[in-house]
Amino acid sequence: MASILGVIGGQPLVGVRCRNVMRALTLFVFLFSASLRLGATHIIGGALYYDHLGGDQYRVMLEIYRDCGPGNVSGTGFDAAATIGVFGGDGTFISYQALTFPGAQLVEVDLDNPCLTAPPTICVELAVYTGTFDLPARPDGYHLSYQRCCRTPTIINIAGAQDAGLTCTVRIPPAINGTNSAARFTQYPPAVLCLDEGLEFDHSATDADGDSLVYELCSPYNGGSQADPIPLPLPPPYTEVEWSNGYSDAYPMDADPGIAIDPGTGLLTVQPSLSASYTVAIRVKEYREGVLLSETRRDFRFDVVPCQNEVTALIAPQSSSSPDQFCAGLVMDFENISPTGQTWHWDFGETNSLYDTSSVESPTWFYSAPGTYLVTLVANPGLTCTDTTQAEFQVYPTPGVFFELPTAACGGLTTEFVALGGFSSGATFAWDFGPDAIPQTASSPIVNVELPPTGVHPVSVTVTDHGCVGSHTEEVLVNPVPTAGFSVWPPSPQPFGTDVLFQDGSVQNGTTITQWEWTANGNHLGEGGTFLWPSPLPGTYEVQLAITSADGCTSTYTVPYEIIEVPIVIPNVFTPNGDGSNDRFSIRNIEQHKNELKVYDRWGLLVYEATNYQNQWSGVGVPDGTYYYELLLLNGRSFKGHFTVLR
Repeated sequence: MASILGVIGGQPLVGVRCRNVMRALTLFVFLFSASLRLGATHIIGGALYYDHLGGDQYRVMLEIYRDCGPGNVSGTGFDAAATIGVFGGDGTFISYQALTFPGAQLVEVDLDNPCLTAPPTICVELAVYTGTFDLPARPDGYHLSYQRCCRTPTIINIAGAQDAGLTCTVRIPPAINGTNSAARFTQYPPAVLCLDEGLEFDHSATDADGDSLVYELCSPYNGGSQADPIPLPLPPPYTEVEWSNGYSDAYPMDADPGIAIDPGTGLLTVQPSLSASYTVAIRVKEYREGVLLSETRRDFRFDVVPCQNEVTALIAPQSSSSPDQFCAGLVMDFENISPTGQTWHWDFGETNSLYDTSSVESPTWFYSAPGTYLVTLVANPGLTCTDTTQAEFQVYPTPGVFFELPTAACGGLTTEFVALGGFSSGATFAWDFGPDAIPQTASSPIVNVELPPTGVHPVSVTVTDHGCVGSHTEEVLVNPVPTAGFSVWPPSPQPFGTDVLFQDGSVQNGTTITQWEWTANGNHLGEGGTFLWPSPLPGTYEVQLAITSADGCTSTYTVPYEIIEVPIVIPNVFTPNGDGSNDRFSIRNIEQHKNELKVYDRWGLLVYEATNYQNQWSGVGVPDGTYYYELLLLNGRSFKGHFTVLR
C-alpha cells in the first residue's frame, strides 16, 4: 500500500499502523472519487512552484487555471484534491501527496485600454493548491509532478486538444547545489488578446535565491486523457503535446510579428493575426554559478478576438506619381492624414536607433542610411483611445556609381568592368564603351570588354535604382606595346668554347624601352641592350629577350641556339708516378659538362668520388691495379668502364 499511495493529505503512509492506513485510504478514495465525478475539466494552464522553508521542509504550490465561460458546456469546476507525485532525480517513485482544493478566484480580463472591448464570454478562474512536503536532501534531487486532462476543445494549435492534458513539473536540485526555492512568475498574462493589436507583457519571474534566470518559449507537456483524466502522476520524462500543422514551440500562434520572449528580461511580445484559441508555454531556467538548477514551465491559453477601436491613424504614402519623392536623399517629410486624433507618436523605423521618434503631427526625419523603412504612427498614444498604422517608405538618394580602371593597359586590352557604389540588387545598368569596343554597350553590372589597341577611350556607366539615376565616366588609356627582337653572333650552331654576342633590335612603337632581360631555357643570363654570353656549355637553348616599356608594357622574342658538344674521351690507364706526364685521371672535354664521378676497386669498394670532376684525381691512396668508374652527366648520359693505375 505504501508503495502505491505513498502520502495522503500530507501524511506519509510508510510505517503507520493498519487502522491508520485504512483511514488514510478512505480519505484518499473520497477525494479521488469526488474528483472523478467532476469529469474532464476545461483546463487553461498551470505551473508548479516550491519554496524552501528550512531543513527538509518545502512549501509546494500548484497553480491551475480553468475556463469558467459558457464554452465549458459541462460546467465542470476544480478538483477536490490535486495529487502531487514525488520522484527521485533518477525518476524513482518516492510518494504521492494530495493537496485539497483551496477555493478559486476570478482572473480579471484586463485589456489595459478603455477603447478595446473583449467579448463578455471570456472567463478564467485560478486555484492555488498548497501543501508542505518533507523532502530530505538527496544526491540526485527530486522531481515534483502533477498531471490532469483535458484542455478546451476550441484550441487550434494542439492536435486533438479535447483529449490533451497538461503536466506541471519542477525539479529540486541535488544536495551538492545547496538549498533552492523555485523561480516564480509574478503575473499571469492576459487571457484575451485583441486581433492585430500588439502586446507587451512582463512575463518575468522572481527568485528568492538570487539565481540567474533565462526565459524561452517551449512546448507544453501533455498529461492524462479522456479515458483517464485524473491520473496518478507518472515519473519523468514527460511527453510534449502534438502541435497542429504549422505550429511549433517557436511559432505557437498566428501572429505577425510572431510571439517572442526576451531571454534576459522575460518581456513577452506578440501581435496576433488570427482570431482563435491557442496554448502557449514559457519556461524560466535557474542558473547558479553557471550550473542549471531547475526550470519552471507555465502554459496558458490565449483567446484572440476582434476588439473595437474608435480612432484611426493614417500616413500619406509615398507617391509613385512623384518620382522626386524617391530620390530626395536621406531627408524625408511625413504627412499625417489621420481623420481623428489629438496627440501622436512616430517611429521612423531605424531599428538600430532608440531616438528615431517624434511627437510632431507631420514631422521631418533625417535617416542615417538609405533603405526601405517601416514607419509607425500611433494616434493618441497612452490615452483611452488609440490606433496604430504603418507604412513603408523608400529612402534613397541619387545612386552613386563608379568603376575601377585597369592597373596596366597595354595593346589590345581585354578587361572586366564592375559597377561599384551605393545601389540595391534591383538596380539596372547601362554601359557605353565607345564605337570601337567589343561590346559597345552592356546592361549587366559586370562586363568583359575588349578595347582598341592604343589611345584614350571614354567609358561610362549609368545606374537606375528605385527610380533614381546616377552616372560615372572615366578615360581608359591603352598604351602601345614595343616589339622585342635581337640579333646574335656568331650564328648557331657553334662548338663549345665559343663566346656568343646578343644585340637588342627591338622596335619601341612610340614608347620607351626601359628594361631588358636575357634568359636561356628560363634561366636568367643578364640585362641590358647588349649581352655577351661567355663559353656556354654544350646543348640546345631557347634564348629569350624580355623588354619592358616605361608604361609597364612587355614583349618577348625567342631564338634557338645550339652549342655543339665535343666528344668525351676516358683513358684506360694513367701513371701517377710524378714524372709530369699522365699523372692524373684525365677525361678529355669533361669541362663541358656538369657531372658526377665514382671510382671502385675490384671488390666494389668506393675509393674516390667527385661532383663536377675536373681531372684533379692523381690516384693518391690507392695501389696499382684495375679500377672501375661510373660517370654521370647532367644531361642524363652515363659512362661505365675500367682503367689501370701503373706507377
